[in-house]
Amino acid sequence: MDSTKELDFSTKESQITEKSLKLRDYGTVIEDVKAGRLQLSCLDALVDEVNLWIREGGMNLFDRMMSFHVLGHALNTKRCLTSSPEKADYNSPLVWEEVFCYRSVMRLASEVSQRRIIALYPAAIMTRYQADVHLGALYDYFGRFQEAQYLWLQAGHLNKEDYMWQFNIGFSLASTHGYYEKRTEPFVLAHAKRLLNPFLEKPETTNSAKVIYNQIKDWETPDLALDKDISYEGSEEGRYNKWVNDHWLRLNSYNDINPYSLMSQEDSLYFNAVFSPKDDAKFGYRMFSLLNEIKQEYVSARYMLYQYFTSSGSSHFSDKNVWLADNGDYSNYSFHIEVAKSAFRALYSILDKIAYSLNEYLGIGLNPNSVSFKDIWYSDKKKRTIRTEITRLESNYSLAGLLFIRNDIYGGDEHFLQNEGTIRLKAVRNAMEHRSIAIVDDGVFDENGLLLKISRADFDEIAMSLIRTVRQAIFCLVNMVNHIEYDKKKSIKAAGQMIIPQEITVVPDDDKV
Repeated sequence: MDSTKELDFSTKESQITEKSLKLRDYGTVIEDVKAGRLQLSCLDALVDEVNLWIREGGMNLFDRMMSFHVLGHALNTKRCLTSSPEKADYNSPLVWEEVFCYRSVMRLASEVSQRRIIALYPAAIMTRYQADVHLGALYDYFGRFQEAQYLWLQAGHLNKEDYMWQFNIGFSLASTHGYYEKRTEPFVLAHAKRLLNPFLEKPETTNSAKVIYNQIKDWETPDLALDKDISYEGSEEGRYNKWVNDHWLRLNSYNDINPYSLMSQEDSLYFNAVFSPKDDAKFGYRMFSLLNEIKQEYVSARYMLYQYFTSSGSSHFSDKNVWLADNGDYSNYSFHIEVAKSAFRALYSILDKIAYSLNEYLGIGLNPNSVSFKDIWYSDKKKRTIRTEITRLESNYSLAGLLFIRNDIYGGDEHFLQNEGTIRLKAVRNAMEHRSIAIVDDGVFDENGLLLKISRADFDEIAMSLIRTVRQAIFCLVNMVNHIEYDKKKSIKAAGQMIIPQEITVVPDDDKV
């Protein structure tokens, strides 16, 4: 594109239109509803009109981005005014559509950067920042605590000076410190105090934030200088461990707060305890065995992806003397690509093992041979009726988070369950398993019958997104069980009954042969 055409394109995609002015006015309407100056019903007409614009198409990039920004703001306001924060939303279209809006803003903001539309940079940064903050808050609400931390840190890179991303991290840590290991919990609280304290006097700080701060302010917490960082060795093992923690892939929740802490270096995530009923003494044993399997498969898939990311581009002796037809499409065929495919398969296998764990732990009672992460949630798949064994746990946010992840992986008929990430992930998995996938150095995502063509950059992004999502699913499973077991323990004690301690020993590394 020559400079004149580039300028014309940039002007067209960033110009202020009649819709732009209307969207600005709608922002004021939303604030008035939030403040109680207008009725909540005012949001419905607003949402309907903006959705109609999106369906009709024809808007420039600025208006599309701002439409999703305003829609997300409107849906967020409606949800906050109508939903109870004490109950998990297992199947709320309002929530899924809000998520879809934030992700659409993020996609369009990335498009601004990719197309280098300089005139739109300020709007793209502003809307992307707010989308990161709000989507992080939704993830946190659904028990996807690790991904929430990641999003807020990304927001901090976009706007270091704004307080909301820091405040959200602090509020989340103060609310969820009980989900962290006992050795790291005091440091989690120290971080929470440090992040919350500067913002308590701001007029926009909610009363709930002040309440949560007052609950923890008198707790004795260590000096954060005592949280010592690790120095990685220059060996292959040291490089691998640094890569794991650099990318927030450790099965250790403190990894997301300080990835370089000495306390962040083990995959130490586990059930605190699983109490077995008298009539099934092996129940806890089976749950720990399932988690062993899940963790081992995860760390193996993680190392496979490390091999792929760090070794691709160099030839492997196993590929020599293998005659492959040169189709002129520059497709990459190699051992390293097959390693990445194996990692994909292992990560999907983990999701089904999580479903098997849910079937076992929640007593759903499905035939073990027909359990899948995609379908375990519904007693009626056509109507998407959530099982009562799930909905009865109305405050178990981590269980709701697992359903959230199910929709991210498999999507659904509704448009807001078909975000770009889900569509691409499903296409890659389908091509890997049933057709042909051509990973090329450069190019556009192109699905055409037998062949899916994808750039290495897109494939790498999808692979990293998948492993982070599966990591979060493992955390959600463990947090769900720990939440239920904590309530169970309180109930047993209240009844004056005795709890037999559950001693768990760790398998020595030397025995892993």
